[in-house]
Amino acid sequence: MDRKMALYGLPLWVSLAALSNAQAAPGAGAGSGQLPPGMNPNIIYEDLPLVPKFAKAHGVVMGIAFGIIFPLGAILLRVIRSQYGVYAHISAQLIGYALMIAGLATGIRVGKILDRLHNNGHTILGTVIVVFLLIQPFIGFWHHYKFRKTQSSGWWTHVHIWVGRFFLLLGIINGGTGLKLADNTAGGIIAYAVVAGVFGVAYIAIAALRQGKVILKDKETTPEMQQT
Repeated sequence: MDRKMALYGLPLWVSLAALSNAQAAPGAGAGSGQLPPGMNPNIIYEDLPLVPKFAKAHGVVMGIAFGIIFPLGAILLRVIRSQYGVYAHISAQLIGYALMIAGLATGIRVGKILDRLHNNGHTILGTVIVVFLLIQPFIGFWHHYKFRKTQSSGWWTHVHIWVGRFFLLLGIINGGTGLKLADNTAGGIIAYAVVAGVFGVAYIAIAALRQGKVILKDKETTPEMQQT
């Protein structure tokens, strides 16, 4: 291997060497249940070769979800000034949720193999983000239901807006911590930062412009898609 590759804080070449040593050690063969001294018994050494594939899949789908799809869904809601904007928003977010759940599954798999499931900031914060975002559609549904009845924004509208904004931002940041934890290449980190930065800045700019228009009005009379 030309360079040292670290996956979630565990250098791959060290992991594979440890696996080889564990298998070769006296009394530590397959099925013996014994490991040489100093080796973490919680790491699933026989599954270490799966880590690069699952870790890459986790990074790719989560990066697309939080760096592109979720911000794009929020942007579409604001730039398409009709009911189709709501449909575009929902469609994009559903795609984002599918990617997020796939990323969660692959992340859990990597975490279990490497004993890194909930003992570091990236996985803990990631779990919190996913939990809150899984609640977000129900908040959005209730906001939509109340808006259709009253034709005005309410408390649930602002909850839906700010939960989405806050955890979208946290998700983008947590993607960066994941790249660092995985000891990703500088090129990979730069690519993620550029793509997520472009969509993130575009979303913030559009949201700020919209918020400014709301503040300048004495009474909000715009359609629902401009409220969220």
